[in-house]
Amino acid sequence: MLRVSTKGEYGVRIMVDLARHYGDRPRSLTDISQSESLPLAYLEQLVKLLREAEPPLVVSTRGAHGGYRLSRAPGEISMGEVVRILEGPISPMICAVEGEMTQICSFLDSCKTKYLWARVRDAVAQTLDSITLAELVEAESIEGVPAHFIALSNIHVSPTGKGYCLDEQDERSGLPAN
Repeated sequence: MLRVSTKGEYGVRIMVDLARHYGDRPRSLTDISQSESLPLAYLEQLVKLLREAEPPLVVSTRGAHGGYRLSRAPGEISMGEVVRILEGPISPMICAVEGEMTQICSFLDSCKTKYLWARVRDAVAQTLDSITLAELVEAESIEGVPAHFIALSNIHVSPTGKGYCLDEQDERSGLPAN
């Protein structure tokens, strides 16, 4: 399955925190770590990637009241830009990488599924490129609480493809409900 690594997830959360506080004083990594429940040591590595990106996504301020802030307005930073800096090019398969392929699949010329993987890559890229940090912060404030996700590993698609069910525990027995 296509997954964003911890590096990508935590980096996006740093960026959303900075967007939430855009226009305020710089945010310390300690503040971000506490607010997002993220390990401080890892944030230092991630913010370095975001600061050294070209163009930079965050800027740092030294001193007693120093910290990090976005280099541009949240509406000017797409999630595609953020994810690519943290994760690299969108690439569901080696034959469907953005830009030049660094690995060559021996089945490339006769592959029957490369069209599928190119479509998946394009759909993911289009979605990430169409959402800005400002939209994420706005969606969060409309809902009143941060967005919650369902664990996809608990969703089972019916064999007919006409529905799905969520694994839930039976409250009485503690066993999965059928």
